[in-house]
Amino acid sequence: MGIGRREFLKLAGVALAGIAVNPLQAVVTNDNVYINKKLGILFHKPDSWGFLNVKDFGKLKDEQILGNGYEEMKDEVWEDLGDPICIATKFPEDLPKYKGVFSPTITLNITPKEELADLECSNFKEVMEMSELGVSMILKDFKVVKRYEPYMISGSEFYEYDSEYLFEHVDISKPLKVELKTLKTEHNGFYYDFNCHQSYSQNQVADKEFAEFKESIKLI
Repeated sequence: MGIGRREFLKLAGVALAGIAVNPLQAVVTNDNVYINKKLGILFHKPDSWGFLNVKDFGKLKDEQILGNGYEEMKDEVWEDLGDPICIATKFPEDLPKYKGVFSPTITLNITPKEELADLECSNFKEVMEMSELGVSMILKDFKVVKRYEPYMISGSEFYEYDSEYLFEHVDISKPLKVELKTLKTEHNGFYYDFNCHQSYSQNQVADKEFAEFKESIKLI
């Protein structure tokens, strides 16, 4: 299959981007519950974590340094990828005491299936493989370290893998090793991608929170 850089970025978007929706407009019941009936998803964010307004994601994008030569075309890359629909993070971004501290983060990304129809992937497995390759193009030293057997949530088959990459940021003096847990599924005509970032190198670990988040996911 002949696929160019722009198509790879579109596939990377299955893991890194989605439809721009303000998550605070979809939170109901209490501060920890996210429900979006239109997109068919419910989950609980970790206690004491906060939802980040998607409009504030621009600052995060500007401060992250992309790998593999993509920093020079950062604006074009982010435009191709779009924004997550929801971001839950441990530490507020605007407090000086957290400057240079990696905040464990969960992002939810949803891509309509029709957006990838022209890529001629014959099944979800091919979409995931190409998405993984796209992510490896923009995250420095990205590699998958563990894959899990598929499992069911709300009648949909989920695929999960653990990976790691080097995170570069204007407030961090040297590249930081980050661990990433990714959950993927398809539902209601969408590809769903849940990405859970943490850093053992900074002792910013959220394994317990990620496990509880995973247990709370419901597709509706």
